[in-house]
Amino acid sequence: MSSPALSVRRSAGGSGRGDGGGNGTNVGEGRFVTRAVSRAYDHSVPLSLAAVADEAADCPRCRLAESRTQVVFGMGSPTADLMFIGEGPGAEEDRQGLPFVGRSGQLLDRLMLEEMGLTREHCYIANVVKCRPPGNRDPLPDEITACRPWLEAQLERIAPRVIVTLGNFSSKLLLETKVGITKLRGRSYEWRPGVHLVPTLHPAAVLRGGGGPMAQVRADLVRAKLLLTQGANAC
Repeated sequence: MSSPALSVRRSAGGSGRGDGGGNGTNVGEGRFVTRAVSRAYDHSVPLSLAAVADEAADCPRCRLAESRTQVVFGMGSPTADLMFIGEGPGAEEDRQGLPFVGRSGQLLDRLMLEEMGLTREHCYIANVVKCRPPGNRDPLPDEITACRPWLEAQLERIAPRVIVTLGNFSSKLLLETKVGITKLRGRSYEWRPGVHLVPTLHPAAVLRGGGGPMAQVRADLVRAKLLLTQGANAC
């Protein structure tokens, strides 16, 4: 069954920056907290994934809120065994409010189907940061830190058995390493008990790199499929 995309659209009436309205409260230079954010991590009141997406819609926790069109929270099945995590939204994702809908997303869809026999309905797709960095620049360390609680909330509620990290940022973040993706990929890691992580190249790198990177991503997706179907002994 197809699950609704959990994209989040920001209303035109609220900037989400805590600047004269809404639920933002200024607590210092360049820093804001919101009642939404505090509720999202009040573990005495557990929230569904959809409710967390709603809370994230007006997130003002970093400077990316100033230039985004909308928060791109994620999409897919909220009970998926497989989760893909990329870097951040691009221009088309920012416009549509959905992750991986540009050329990189089209390639991901194709490789997922060809190597795993799966579509977006069978997995969940998200990014390290939920707002587009201006000019498609790399997300900055403080932006990643500010956005990480939203990713952790997704991981906690979806509880995937296999995570595929796409590129350097998500791979380094979840594996807590400075080692680059070209050295990390090619194997699986036990990320948490019962949860395996497969790092692979970002689809954008495949589009730039041609046949070699394409073959590497295909092999990594096969590894992820084996983990889903046969467990840790498969890899």
